[in-house]
Amino acid sequence: MSQIVTTEYGRLRRVRGAEHEWLLEIPNCGKWEPLSEEQMDGSLSVNHGAICSCGYHETHPYGAALVAAMQANILTRKPATEEDED
Repeated sequence: MSQIVTTEYGRLRRVRGAEHEWLLEIPNCGKWEPLSEEQMDGSLSVNHGAICSCGYHETHPYGAALVAAMQANILTRKPATEEDED
């Protein structure tokens, strides 16, 4: 099972035991792209369009959005994550 958190930039999925701990669901095509530390902090873009015709190539502070979404869910007492079967 993995955890999915919805942020303002899309859904992030936590995968335990993987080289990249968080995956981004690409909004344009629905595929999951691993995020590096630099992509998580917004210093490097996610260029999924280079390997897919969807054209997704954006830079956002995914990590900050993840923390904000999880904190907002705690404050509003909503479940912080969705469960997803692997």
